[in-house]
Amino acid sequence: IMYGCNNFCTYCIVPYVRGRERSRNQHDIVNEINNMVGQGVKEVTLLGQNVNSYGKDLDSDIDFSDLLVMLENIEGLERIRFMTSHPRDFSDKLISTLSGSKKVCEHIHLPVQSGSSTILKHMNRGYDREDYLRLVHKIKGSIPAVSLTTDIIIGFPGENEKDFLDTMDLVRQVKFDGGFVFVYNKRSGTPAAKMSQQVPDEIKSKRIQELIAMQNEFTLESNEREVGKVHEVLVEGKSKSRDDRLSGRTRSNKLVMFDGDEDLTGKLVAVKITDFGLTHLGGELVFLSKDH
Repeated sequence: IMYGCNNFCTYCIVPYVRGRERSRNQHDIVNEINNMVGQGVKEVTLLGQNVNSYGKDLDSDIDFSDLLVMLENIEGLERIRFMTSHPRDFSDKLISTLSGSKKVCEHIHLPVQSGSSTILKHMNRGYDREDYLRLVHKIKGSIPAVSLTTDIIIGFPGENEKDFLDTMDLVRQVKFDGGFVFVYNKRSGTPAAKMSQQVPDEIKSKRIQELIAMQNEFTLESNEREVGKVHEVLVEGKSKSRDDRLSGRTRSNKLVMFDGDEDLTGKLVAVKITDFGLTHLGGELVFLSKDH
């Protein structure tokens, strides 16, 4: 739905290689998705470096929330996903739109990057840890079934032990359903690459292992809570890891594997969760969806 980025996070090369934000015309997006739905598509993902900024560069008075409302009205479209969201631009209007939507899935990828306000400032993220925690509180209060995932960078220049512990504490408070954790690496041409106090590799390695271990515990706890529940699953086809089973995703973006015929691919089915692991859930088909 848009290209480029205006944020200039100090570790990121995207604004330099992809240019400033450029939003596609909303009618072109609606027409494209209408055509896709006519070909049998049931789920779409709206992509942008920062989808929350959608529409700011357009002549029309439209924002990301308005676009979601337009797509909600497309007959035959069952699911809407989006990524990625910048916490700074996640408005109350957007939260209200998401909580009232029947088609936007209950999964939000919300990169925090660090739990330290000092490091966030050096990253030029535009929010501090308290801003982020307040946003999470609002989202969870309005969308109780929401699944939150995140991105975190470990070992950003100047990150000391207190900064790292602040990140650990934020993760402990939020209890993300999942997270992508990265070790900071220099990107030539970015301000962070020239910063002093680069963190030694051995410290970065130790810290990332600690964080991943803790996040894995929360992911397992989150997945365990799904056992016994019945979820709507959009079948993607044979599992890549076990081709004797089908796989698909819940609205909260959790991967589910279960027994069934391959002709269910592309269908919405109900699956009861019977077991869990770190990367996926296991289940059994309860009944077929209305469109089978």
